[in-house]
Amino acid sequence: MVHKRSKDSLQRRQIRALIFATCYQDSDRCETVCRVSRSDILASLTGPVEVCNVPDVEIGEVLVDSRGQGSFQR
Repeated sequence: MVHKRSKDSLQRRQIRALIFATCYQDSDRCETVCRVSRSDILASLTGPVEVCNVPDVEIGEVLVDSRGQGSFQR
């Protein structure tokens, strides 16, 4: 039996990759800061998009930091 990847998780990975490709990495404060908004992400994606897969990010939001308090960290 072949294990197939779901298109939902593929789209989520593509969206995260797009966000991290456009982010700013501050080496002094060890933070990764978002430079795009949710509407910018939706505009840059092509084809059918599940809107629920796009996270609600804002410009200037800390995504990952060294203290574990970023919005993309659990």
